[in-house]
Amino acid sequence: MENTTPIDPAIYEWRPCSILLPRIALKTTRFGTRLSLLLPGRYMVRQSRSMGRRIYRSYSA
Repeated sequence: MENTTPIDPAIYEWRPCSILLPRIALKTTRFGTRLSLLLPGRYMVRQSRSMGRRIYRSYSA
């Protein structure tokens, strides 16, 4: 018997996030997604559908 839990589609939407400590994470730009150093500041974040990891992008107000 399969355990089917409903997936909340809201985790795939971009939402604001503040980073306090530098970290290495996936960051998306107009040229693609790559692993990069994120410095403290404001970013937008969402869950990746294909990789299952968080993806960050620069915050634009």
